[in-house]
Amino acid sequence: MAVPFFLGSFAIDMCVGSLILHMWSKSERLHTQMFAPAVASGLICGDGIWSVPSSFLSLGNVEPPMCLRVFDADTNYEVEQFLATLPIPQA
Repeated sequence: MAVPFFLGSFAIDMCVGSLILHMWSKSERLHTQMFAPAVASGLICGDGIWSVPSSFLSLGNVEPPMCLRVFDADTNYEVEQFLATLPIPQA
């Protein structure tokens, strides 16, 4: 469970989780008191479980799919322009 603490994105996760918990406690106080520790533990463990394979993939220089990449502004504009030219499939 300690892996997310070492990878650095945990502060953002904690902030978002705290905001969600605050909003949840305003709407359903009893359920929040009963289930918040279990939900938090599950989310922390889930983040830690994904962090291990993610670390191995980054060690192997595996490139993420395009939908997960972060581009600079110019490259992002070029990608958006390219995607706009693609035909939209009809269902």
